[in-house]
Amino acid sequence: MPTILKKKYGQNFLIDNNILNKISSLMPLKNLNVLEIGPGDGKLTDRIILKNPSRLTLIEIDSDLIEGLKYKYSKNKKIKIINADILKIKLHKKYEVVISNLPYNISSQILVKLSLLNLMPDTLILMFQKEFSQRLLEKKLNSINSLVKCFYEIKLNFNVSKNCFRPIPKVDSSVLTFKKIKERLITNKEVDEFILFKRNLFSNKRKSLKNILKKYDLKNTFDLNLRVENLKLEELVRLFKAVKFEISQQN
Repeated sequence: MPTILKKKYGQNFLIDNNILNKISSLMPLKNLNVLEIGPGDGKLTDRIILKNPSRLTLIEIDSDLIEGLKYKYSKNKKIKIINADILKIKLHKKYEVVISNLPYNISSQILVKLSLLNLMPDTLILMFQKEFSQRLLEKKLNSINSLVKCFYEIKLNFNVSKNCFRPIPKVDSSVLTFKKIKERLITNKEVDEFILFKRNLFSNKRKSLKNILKKYDLKNTFDLNLRVENLKLEELVRLFKAVKFEISQQN
């Protein structure tokens, strides 16, 4: 019986064997604890299994697809299958690798969730809409890459034609690898404040920092004539910490 894809889940199945093999070849050493988000019909899952993970967790939102996955992998004791929404489930375990052809409609939300986990995965191998990937890879800072790069180095591996999927989406895709940096630039306690801070800056990105942050005394430490997108990431983080310190002194 053919799989009925559901538009609400943004399902586009990758069918190109060459691309499936290229994605699985990006996985690091064997015997790792791996999470695959949205395995669908298991085409990529089959390649992951060949990498001999110590544990493989599959999180799939579509209950119809879950039945097929359970039947397909019923004899594999290393595989755990969970029927859940990745945005709603709490991830308490440490996954060394997360791999996924992400649904375009929620890809940014999933990426942010993975980046902010207490037990951050060491490596993310993720496929995104090509346009979104370009935003992540931009040298200039933007609202999304300025957060993710506080935790991960981002690398473009290759682009994927829309013709490699069924049904065929309207856009091409890109496969990116995210490697956890040794020292994250902001702490867990600072994350929420940093998100609010950068959101304020990027929502006023046509203004100079001097106009956005005029109530703070920062002129002797920073070039406030710049716009936020002209900052380097380390400068943005340093600016955030300076504002945070000044606020703490005022309270």
